[in-house]
Amino acid sequence: MPTIAHVAKILNAAPKPVICLDTCDILEIVQCLDWEKSDGNTPRAVSCIEPVRRLLNKLAADPSRAQLAIADMVHTEWNQNIASVHAKSEAFIKKIDDIVGRSIEAARFTGTLLPVYSPLAGSTLIADLIALSTEVLNQAIKLDLDDALNDLAIMRVINKRRPSHNGHIKDSINLEHYLELARCLRAGGFAGKIVFVSKNRKDYWNGDNPQIHPDLKAQIDDPAVKLEFFGSIKAALGYLGI
Repeated sequence: MPTIAHVAKILNAAPKPVICLDTCDILEIVQCLDWEKSDGNTPRAVSCIEPVRRLLNKLAADPSRAQLAIADMVHTEWNQNIASVHAKSEAFIKKIDDIVGRSIEAARFTGTLLPVYSPLAGSTLIADLIALSTEVLNQAIKLDLDDALNDLAIMRVINKRRPSHNGHIKDSINLEHYLELARCLRAGGFAGKIVFVSKNRKDYWNGDNPQIHPDLKAQIDDPAVKLEFFGSIKAALGYLGI
């Protein structure tokens, strides 16, 4: 994996917008086949899929439109969680099939005509979503973890500073690497757009507002950084005109 300095050198030689991604936004592509945690009965929105597919199509046609970037911790987290996300998606689809099956059974008793239903469990839907999520992961340039930046992340945990105010270190590791990537790019004369995307409300958002929390705003607004934050890939693509 390339170091941050090496990635910055490459991007300064051939500038294009940079999109730094959080793990949750890549897993969400599969995780959308599940229930909202708040009630366990409301299906999650699947609106995250279209902008991801659009982004990948744009990059396939014109790689100069943007460069995806992830800290190596994102890759690690994805591998740690994808099996669990897969299992939950399978359980979600099974429940839908069971619900429809009950309706079909009721229709037989009443003589009601219903369209033929093909069980979702027999489809390639989950496999296709995992493939799409994997494509995003593989499209991104991976930033080698830096010990000095990991130490800064540890200090965020010790001092209970966002995004580690609740004691979790992984989000701070990712953030420190994205801040450093932005600093290296700006120091090399990069004048393009650098964005960071995270749907992680509790650690990055300003309440339910998909804007960076005030505790982090000065850090990303630093003239030596100039990192734009968005709560969804869709919003980031709108900003970038993709």
